[in-house]
Amino acid sequence: MKKMIPVLVIGAALAGFVAGQAMRPKAEGVLSGHLDELSMMPSALAQDKGEVMPFGYNSPRQPALAPDAPPITYWNIDDIRKAHSELAEKAAKALTQAGSGSSQSFGGGPVHVQTRNFSIFMLYRAHREQPVLSLTKVNSVWDDAEMHAGAYDFYVITGGTGEMIVGGKIANRQNLRDKDGIIPGEYRGQPIEGGQTFKVKAGDWLLIPPDTPHQPKPDAGGFSYMIMKLNVGVYPWSLVR
Repeated sequence: MKKMIPVLVIGAALAGFVAGQAMRPKAEGVLSGHLDELSMMPSALAQDKGEVMPFGYNSPRQPALAPDAPPITYWNIDDIRKAHSELAEKAAKALTQAGSGSSQSFGGGPVHVQTRNFSIFMLYRAHREQPVLSLTKVNSVWDDAEMHAGAYDFYVITGGTGEMIVGGKIANRQNLRDKDGIIPGEYRGQPIEGGQTFKVKAGDWLLIPPDTPHQPKPDAGGFSYMIMKLNVGVYPWSLVR
């Protein structure tokens, strides 16, 4: 009988182990993927593979979050200052030529970025002594005020001085037109009535919300700026000017 005791003890231990394994809860799964294409996977697997995240976030089956993201880009301030001088020379020459002068705006420089969310570029606004007909047929030394329904305008003044008239209402407001007709959500006209006046110089920043009239008035010598246009969401870029 004494010889049977060790056998009984070992047997009882084995029976307890088997019963414990049978009663042990199974590992919880992690829900991932689309609602119409659910999958379950062990927690450990989900933690080991960083690309697997709940609700299909960053899934290869989804469109890329930034499919047209520009590369890392650095602009040296010396290049920006050089661009300001070159644009000033370009504007001064153009305004003396016959048939020119209907716009004070001249583009150029090293900044050219366009994505589905924003664009960045550089402009120079020339000072004009003699009035000419603006786009909306107003005889003026200033370009028409602008108003954009689909984008914020963020200005960083890069050279020169002048004024920015912002807010209020555009007198003689008209839809902007191109060769294909009216551009919805883009307006031009002048003057601005009831707007705020900001004296601007190199280094100043200015954020202009959508649907806000704004008009540049450069001093003698003009001023240049980097402008970032931020799309309000999914507004068609073909309608943004």
